Amino acid sequence: MPNTADGQAAGLDPALRAELHELTASLCKALNEPKRLMLLYALADGPRSVGQLCEILDTTQPNVSQHLAMLRERGIVGTRRNGNSIIYSLRYPQLLRAIDLLRDIMAAEAGRRRGLAGRG
Repeated sequence: MPNTADGQAAGLDPALRAELHELTASLCKALNEPKRLMLLYALADGPRSVGQLCEILDTTQPNVSQHLAMLRERGIVGTRRNGNSIIYSLRYPQLLRAIDLLRDIMAAEAGRRRGLAGRG
């Protein structure tokens, strides 16, 4: 595909290009850490406190809080106060469906590769 004067591939809508850059910088960066993905799955059944999330993930409060801060900053989780506790919830449950789709693709690709290896 030919390049434009600024070195970018011709034919890709500039608005789409900008949106994909933003997606990568915000949402993908937030999801690029296994513990953050685990937190999202832990919140799938409903709101939880930091203490509950620490127990589920079997990790420390500072670690969970750091990951939750990133998810909150990116708008992926919401918070509410309950006495002295902050309760976290998944703002967009459909995000888990998107992650599940990626997991399905990963599993299908692993199966395809196993099939290829079995032939050789």
